[in-house]
Amino acid sequence: MIKSLKKALVKNLSVIAMMLVVTGFVAMNDHVSFLLKTSVLGFPEHDAFDGTVYPVKKVPNWVKLSSADWDADYNDLSSSDLINTPFYDPSELRASTDSLQWGNAADDEIRNAKITYSVPYMGNYRLDGRENAGSHLAVDMKIPMGTPIYSIANGTVIKVSNITSGFGHHIVVQHNDFPTLDSKNASETLYSSYSHLGRISVSEGDVVDKGDKIAVSGDSGTATTPHLHFQIDNDEAPWHPYWPFTWAEASDAGLDFFSAVNEGLGKSSALRTTINPVKFVQKYMNGSVERSSNNDEDDRDDRDEDEDEDEEEEDDDSTNASSYVDNNSNDEEDDEPEYIEEEEDAPEIDKFDIEVSGNYELGDKGSFKVMAIDNRGDVFVDDFDAEVSVYDDGNNVKLSVREIDEGDFKNGVYTGSFEAVDNGTEKIFISYHLNGKSVKKSSSKFKVLGENDSIDFSDVSKRDKYYDAISSLSKARVISGRPDGTFGAKDTVNRVEALKFILEGVDESLITGSSPFDDIEASTWYSDYLYTAYKNGVVSGYKDGTFRPGDEVNKVEFLKMLFAGMDVEVPQDVKNAPYEDVQRGEWYTPVVAYARDLGLIEDGQNFHPGDSMTRGEAAYAIHQLIDSMK
Repeated sequence: MIKSLKKALVKNLSVIAMMLVVTGFVAMNDHVSFLLKTSVLGFPEHDAFDGTVYPVKKVPNWVKLSSADWDADYNDLSSSDLINTPFYDPSELRASTDSLQWGNAADDEIRNAKITYSVPYMGNYRLDGRENAGSHLAVDMKIPMGTPIYSIANGTVIKVSNITSGFGHHIVVQHNDFPTLDSKNASETLYSSYSHLGRISVSEGDVVDKGDKIAVSGDSGTATTPHLHFQIDNDEAPWHPYWPFTWAEASDAGLDFFSAVNEGLGKSSALRTTINPVKFVQKYMNGSVERSSNNDEDDRDDRDEDEDEDEEEEDDDSTNASSYVDNNSNDEEDDEPEYIEEEEDAPEIDKFDIEVSGNYELGDKGSFKVMAIDNRGDVFVDDFDAEVSVYDDGNNVKLSVREIDEGDFKNGVYTGSFEAVDNGTEKIFISYHLNGKSVKKSSSKFKVLGENDSIDFSDVSKRDKYYDAISSLSKARVISGRPDGTFGAKDTVNRVEALKFILEGVDESLITGSSPFDDIEASTWYSDYLYTAYKNGVVSGYKDGTFRPGDEVNKVEFLKMLFAGMDVEVPQDVKNAPYEDVQRGEWYTPVVAYARDLGLIEDGQNFHPGDSMTRGEAAYAIHQLIDSMK
């Protein structure tokens, strides 16, 4: 139950003066704005630690959900569309989708977890499911709009804020005298944060109990799709939610925001100031955490905004009943439950894994990773004594190394290289002797592509609407997928991705030069694409001198860029409005009308010109325009 408390309003000239001094800093960084409030106002104490719950109780059964329901709001889904929040297992999250069979119950469970935990703790934005592969110091959970969000444990709300970028609508809950991830007997202050929210149900100063609903999910701030950014900071973090680098630091390193995360900028700081949030929750949900059945009736379907508080408390008690043991059977109110949790041994090396991402063309240089894994499923970074042999399956690649030993590993990971020398399907194998066992293990399959081979994407089937377009453009090397073997047809396209698609479509020779945009570094991967588009008059940027490469491109912006990039003259005489929401007189009406005439976009009553363009829609439009020009 949320116990709302009035906060004292402090009016003190010295405080106001102090606020004026730091106003400029706070304006630049909302992350620290609440520090003034906590130091001046103080916050009420919450109940003692008595275990945890997931921040989300139910998620879609993604593998069973129809394509039409993937973008549905939470309240539009039926109970049969939902399952309990999947178990977070790092070793399963990094499993290749190619190794998972559709319809296999165990594989479907892993697939649901991979989709739900779209970015793992200390992961990256490459969607490879790997922890410790970047500096994303939280876990991103893919969930529909309007999904109820719960406080993971007893605490006090110390921050409720909204910024138009970054974390968007977000909440920070302070948890005093909590156990650590390593020991239940230790005591520290933790800060759980919940970001990119929709409607918020709490205020600063509210005391919350474990399992209290505090908000519903949204896509506020820097978010391309509805999800929950779930993070736990420790007391070493200077503000909450903490972030390990600034825009200036990323710029000085020659990186945009997403590249900075992928490259692990600020990783050491992130590891020092945060903990794995879902592992913490799972550790203290029960004495011995086990996977819960998706048919668990104790975890009821909660979607009524005016739900009865007594029912909610009863649900929390039943959900976590196994977490407590009452030493006295008389159930007196003064009795305090004793938390039971088993001690864990220190992690030990358990096995090695190998990963190869993506497909390659003849002559390409590729890479593979061999990782030492401990008995908890994490990368084992301590010393060990083992030797790993590496060899290929079909002689399609030339490996740089055949034997690696413990001295070749860096923080538990060895990165090797190879050259693609012959087309065909390939695997890379490792063999090793560890803990008295001899083990042989292979990477997932990948392809070395010949001149006329198309790339097979694991998330694009022949039944998909855009299959022909994607297959054709991949064969022509106009488009490529992601390191995990997916294409992401439903994901939106940003401005530089759109330029790359378009210029590759016409096989435009790239020009190297310095673009005039203030927010573009010459060292970025897309600098030549952008400079070429600028010189050819395809793009001009914004009035403030920026290009904003990571911004999503909407449908009319993409079509304008597409026609300009492929040097197609658009007829300006439009006799009839092409759609009900695209009327005559708009600057983009001729562009939309001509795109419809050429079959680049779908028929219908409305076009939704301001909607973001997806990768599938972009591929289809490019493919159709190329065909029309033959």
